[in-house]
Parts: sequence; C-alpha cells; structure tokens
Amino acid sequence: MHSSESAHRCLVVAKGLVLGVIGALAACSAAPIGGGAAQSVAAECAKDGGLSPQDAEAGASLQRTVETGPLYAAIAGKANLASCRVGNDSGAATLEYKFSDGGWMRVTRDSRIEYSSHEVRFGAAYPDSAIEVLTRAEQAAFGTGGCGVDWRQPERSTAADDATATETIYRGSVCNCQARVRSDGAGRTLGLMFRSTC
Repeated sequence: MHSSESAHRCLVVAKGLVLGVIGALAACSAAPIGGGAAQSVAAECAKDGGLSPQDAEAGASLQRTVETGPLYAAIAGKANLASCRVGNDSGAATLEYKFSDGGWMRVTRDSRIEYSSHEVRFGAAYPDSAIEVLTRAEQAAFGTGGCGVDWRQPERSTAADDATATETIYRGSVCNCQARVRSDGAGRTLGLMFRSTC
C-alpha cells in the first residue's frame, strides 16, 4: 500500500505541475482584458480588382512591413481598424487603412524609383510625442543611423489642403527623406508623414 500511496502522490504532483505550466503559458499568451488602448489586428485587406499576382504579393509584403511599423502602431493604438484595402497605382503598391474614429493611414511604395510615403491622419488629436514616432519611422526605414533628419531646423507652412492646419517639415540629407507633423491652430497633432525617394 505504501508504494501505491507514493505513486498516487507522484501522480498528483505531476498533474499539478503540468496544470501549473499550462496555466502559466496561457497567462503569458492571453490578450489583455480591458483598460488598454485599442488594438488593431492584422486583417485580410480587400484587394482592388484586377491586381496581378505580383501586385497582390507586393501589397501583402507592404502590409506586413507597415503593420510592424511605428506610424501604424501610433494610429492603431488609438482606434480599431475598420477597413483595409490593397491596390496598385500606376505600378506603385498602395495600402489604405480606415479606423473606427475616422482616422486613416495611406501608404505608397514604388520600388522602381525607391519612393515610399506613409501618411497618418488621426481621428482625434494625437496626445503622444510626434517626434518620437517619426524618429522611429526614420530608423525603421533607414536603420539606426536614420537618413540625417535635422530635428532642430524645421520649416513651417500652411497645409496645402487646409488653411487652418500647419505642417512642420523636417528634412533629411539622404534620399530626400522628410518627416511632417500636421497641427491645428492650437498646436495639437492631427497627422504624421514620413516619406523618401532615393
């Protein structure tokens, strides 16, 4: 009997360990519950009609890159993804995201001329540091050294499409890169853009 009690205890301890490990793994992989910022998960983007298989793959590759980037994280952290569309505009891969609060993100990449543009418009004023997000965007595009954006010498101008908005433009020394912060009259951040042409 003693050996069966010992075997039974070992079995109970082993089950407890297995259940504990499973519980720990489940806790580590579980999504946070409530109280956090909105999370947008990668979704199957609608594809414009007539996309060739090569254009569809270019769009899918662009989507994977964009959704791990800092500009997408900035807007997706504030609102839920409402829709996504992959397209091609005269040979350039395009992506358009729309968010539940009215915000949007448009991305264009034309590898023939090494052009890339990522533009975000927030549904509500962005409360975090625009420069930090754009610095991360610069590093995501060009590595830790960036493209030489001079964050101390911006230019300011009225936005071409809205006389009440101001664009602050930071220019870099490599690949005609530039970062832009769009603000309202009170200085609140309404949009961000990072683009380059090599």
